[in-house]
Amino acid sequence: MKYIGKGITGKTNQVLTAGKGTFVGDITLPGMCHLAIVRSPYAHARIKSIDTKAADQFPGVIATITGDEIIRNTKPIPTHSPALGEKKFELYALATGKVRYSGEPVAAVVAEDRFTAKHAAELIGVVYEDLPPVVDPEKALEAGSALVVDEWGDNILSSRIEVHGDPDARLKSAAGIVRGDVRTQRYTGGAIEPRGYLASYDRYRSKLTFWASTQSPHSLRLFLSEILGMRESQIQVIEPHVGGAFGLKLPTYPEEPLICYLAIKLGRPIRWIEERTENLLAGGHAREMRLAFEAGYEKDGRVSALKVRLLADVGAPSALCGWGMANVAAFLIPAVYKIPDVRVERLTVVTNKCPWNAYRAYGKEASMLMLERMMDLVAERTGLDRAEVRLRNFIQPNEFPYKQVSGASLDSGNYQRVMANILKAGDWRGFPTLQADARKRGELLGIGLAYELTPEGGCIPKSSLLSAYDGTRVQVSPKGEVTIMTGVTSPGCGNETGIAQIVADELGISPDSITVVQGDTDTCPFGLGNSSSRSVIFGGSAAKLAAREIRDKISRVSARMLEVSPEDLELEDGKIVVKGAPSRSVSFADVAGVIYREAFTLAACDEEPGLDTTRYFRHGNFDAMNKQPDPEGRLNFYSTWPNGATIAIVRVDIETGMVKVLRLLSVHDAGVLINPMLVNANLHGAFAQSLGGALFENLVYDEAGQLQTASFMDYTMPTAVDLPNFETAHEETPSPFNPLGAKGAGESGISGPMAAVAGAIDDALRQAGLSVHVMEMPLTPNRVWNYIQAAKNKQRSDPQ
Repeated sequence: MKYIGKGITGKTNQVLTAGKGTFVGDITLPGMCHLAIVRSPYAHARIKSIDTKAADQFPGVIATITGDEIIRNTKPIPTHSPALGEKKFELYALATGKVRYSGEPVAAVVAEDRFTAKHAAELIGVVYEDLPPVVDPEKALEAGSALVVDEWGDNILSSRIEVHGDPDARLKSAAGIVRGDVRTQRYTGGAIEPRGYLASYDRYRSKLTFWASTQSPHSLRLFLSEILGMRESQIQVIEPHVGGAFGLKLPTYPEEPLICYLAIKLGRPIRWIEERTENLLAGGHAREMRLAFEAGYEKDGRVSALKVRLLADVGAPSALCGWGMANVAAFLIPAVYKIPDVRVERLTVVTNKCPWNAYRAYGKEASMLMLERMMDLVAERTGLDRAEVRLRNFIQPNEFPYKQVSGASLDSGNYQRVMANILKAGDWRGFPTLQADARKRGELLGIGLAYELTPEGGCIPKSSLLSAYDGTRVQVSPKGEVTIMTGVTSPGCGNETGIAQIVADELGISPDSITVVQGDTDTCPFGLGNSSSRSVIFGGSAAKLAAREIRDKISRVSARMLEVSPEDLELEDGKIVVKGAPSRSVSFADVAGVIYREAFTLAACDEEPGLDTTRYFRHGNFDAMNKQPDPEGRLNFYSTWPNGATIAIVRVDIETGMVKVLRLLSVHDAGVLINPMLVNANLHGAFAQSLGGALFENLVYDEAGQLQTASFMDYTMPTAVDLPNFETAHEETPSPFNPLGAKGAGESGISGPMAAVAGAIDDALRQAGLSVHVMEMPLTPNRVWNYIQAAKNKQRSDPQ
C-alpha cells in the first residue's frame, strides 16, 4: 500500500488553519431572524402559567412560543432504540406540566436580532410551583424520594443484573478479597464551537433546509421527519464544518425540532447559536457513576471472582443517547481480564440534573478505572509487581476472537506485547532509582500503570443512530476526477483524509486528487454519521468496497485497450501499467474517458457505462447472538476492540495535595493504522480530556439542583501549561472482521491516563509512608490533601 499507513496531512487543515472554515455561525441568509430560549431556573417545579404578552409587544419580536403549541403541532421526540428496556417518557421540544432540571427549555422567542431575542426572552413571565428536587442517586432510590417522572413510581430508568458462574462461592474460597468504591464525577466535553442551528423553509417547494452543528445528519433528518410529520425527502440536513463534538452533538436535542418548527411556521430563516453557559447548563453531561466492587484473588495474583454494583446518575430523562453509557460501563466488565465468575448489577437512575449525552469513551472509562484500581490493590496485597498481576490475568493472544463473560466478542489483541513495550518505554524496572533520587531532593514521584480496552463501532439493536454499517459512493468523472460521498461525517477528527487514502490505494491515484463530500443528506448516501469511532471502520470499509468495483471495471477496460489480461495490470500514480513493461500503459483519466465517451467500442462495450458505485459495508463481528440473544440474553454491542497501556509519572506536593503529571506514555493498538498522524492527533486530544477529568473538571450541583460551575470561570479545564508532552507508540493486531483490519481510535486514550494517574499518586505517597488508595475523581489538590490527612490520621491511630 502506498498511502495506507502514511501520516498524510488532513485535507481540511489548510482551510481551517487559515480561518476560512464555514460554521453555522458563519452562514447568513436573507431575512434571517434569531431564536432565544427561556430556560427553567428550577430543577424541579410545576409550570403554573406562562405569560408572553410583554415579550410579544417588544419591538423587533416576531413570535413567541410555549410548550402547549408544540404539543398541538408536533409529535414526541423519538428515543433511539426500543430494544434495551429503558422506561418510556414523552418528551417535546418545550416542557409542559413540569420541569425536571435547571436549564430545561420552557418557551422561546424569535426576533430580528439575537440581542432583541435574548432581551425579550427575559420578559416572558413563568409562574412555577417549586417541588423538592432529587440530586443524589442513592437518595433517589429510597422509598418516599421525590419522583422525577411521577408515572414511573420510582426513579429507575433501567436496571440489570448479569451473573456468570458462581462469584459468591469463589469469593468464599479465594485466598484474599479486595474491596473498593470508585466514583467518577459529572463532567462534559468543551468543544471549541458550541451547538448551532439554522433552519430555512421554502414554502413553494415544501422543503426544509437545516444547517446543524451535528454528528449525524441522516439520523437527525429521520428524527425530524417523525417529529414534524414530514417526508424525509422534504428535509435536507447539512453539516458544515464542526468545531469539535466528542459525542455531544448527537441528536436529538429539543432545540433541533423547535427551530425547524418555527422556521416552517414563520416562513423565515432562523438561527440559534448556543452560549457557553447554556452549553454547560443544558448541553448534556456525562460519567457520574459509582462502582462498588469486591474481588477475590489467589496467591499467584489471579482474580477468580468479581462482584460490582454500578450506580449511574443520568440526570433527567431525555431523547439524548447518553443513558447508554451506564449500559456500556457494565457490559465492558471484566474487559481485558479473564475472570470466570462475575456478577454485575447496574442501576441507571434519573435525578433533577441536566441529562446525560454521549461523551468520548462512553462509560468505558469508569469501568476501566474500577478494574485498574482493583488490579493495583491485588498487587499490593500479594506483594507482586503491578505489571505482573495484569499479565497473569490477561486474555492470551491465541484465544482471540474471545467471547467475554459479558457477551462481548473481542476481535483481536496481544496485550502482553503491548505491556512489554510500555514497560520498556517507561523504564518501569528502573523507576525506583529515579524515585529515590527525587526523594533525596524532597520530591515525591510516583509511577502508575493502567491498561484500557476501548471498544469502537457500537451497534444497538433497532437503533436509528448506532449500528455497525455505513455507505459510501465513489464516482469517477469522464475526465478521471474522483469524488467520494460518504454517510460518515467528521466533526474535526480527519476521517475524510483516511477515507481518501483508502480509495487512493485502490485506484492507484493520489489522495490530493480526491474530493470527499460529507454531511449533506441530499448528496451523500444514507449513513449514521460520526460516533463510536465508526467512520473509518464502516465508512472506510464501504469506500474500499466501492473503489474496488471501480478498480475492477477500469482494469477490465484497460486490459482490452492494452491487449493483456486484467491480472497483468497494476494501478499506480494515475496510470494502468502492464507488469514488467512500464512503457505499456494508459492513464487513469483516458480509461475513464473511454468508459463514458466510447461506450460502444470494443474496449468498453461489455461494461455498463459509467464509473459510479455505492456500497454498504456491514461489520462481521456480530454472530447469530445479535440476531437472537443467547439463553442468558447477552448481546455483543461493539465491532472492534482497540486497547492500550499507559504509564503516568507524577509529582505530588504532600503539603498542598497538588499533582503535576510529568510524563504520560502510551502504547496503543488500533489495528491497522490508516493514518498514524491522525491517530496520534486523536490520542493527544484524548489524553488532554482524560487528564482534565482526572485532575480538574467537575460539574457541581447544590442540594437545590442548581449548577454551581456554569462558566469557564468555575469549570476548570486544563491548558497546555498543565499538560506534559505526550509519548505514543503503536502495535497493530488487525481486526479479522473488516477488509481494512482497522479498529478505530477516536475514543481511545481516555481511560488509561485516569487510572494510571490514580496509581501514580498512590505510589508517590507510599514514599512518604502513607497508605492511600485514591478512588474518587477528580483528584484536585483539595481531594488529594484530604486523602493525605486521612492516611496520616490512620497512621497516628494505628501505628502498626
